[in-house]
Amino acid sequence: MRPSRWQLRQRALALGPRGWDDATVSDDRDTEFADALAEAGRRVGQAMTDALERIRPAVGALAEVANRPEIRAVIERAQKALRRRPCLCFCLRAHPADHDVCEMLDAVITGQCHSGLLGDVDVPLCAPCAAARAAHEFAG
Repeated sequence: MRPSRWQLRQRALALGPRGWDDATVSDDRDTEFADALAEAGRRVGQAMTDALERIRPAVGALAEVANRPEIRAVIERAQKALRRRPCLCFCLRAHPADHDVCEMLDAVITGQCHSGLLGDVDVPLCAPCAAARAAHEFAG
């Protein structure tokens, strides 16, 4: 007669954490648990396959629309616009003599700006503003 799960648990608790060092593994294999796991895995896999098969036509249609030249052009313009960072150098304060050189949406470097409230703050700068700030700092 095979011991029940409760008996196995009680035996394991009685042995303590070190009691299993010399224990032998039984040849009796409890296949119920393995079969239940296999069945659950099969059901999950089947559910995922069914769901993917249901949405495959929609994904195909979306991919077809996304590959149209006019849509690709819109996506590329949006990506290009999102890559741009604004220049936040406060031109009138940082380099007052060269306030018209700013390329507002083309920051390429980060510089420090002093704020009365926050102290020194890193801000994105475009190349002309960075050069004008450096020239203003060297001159003054």
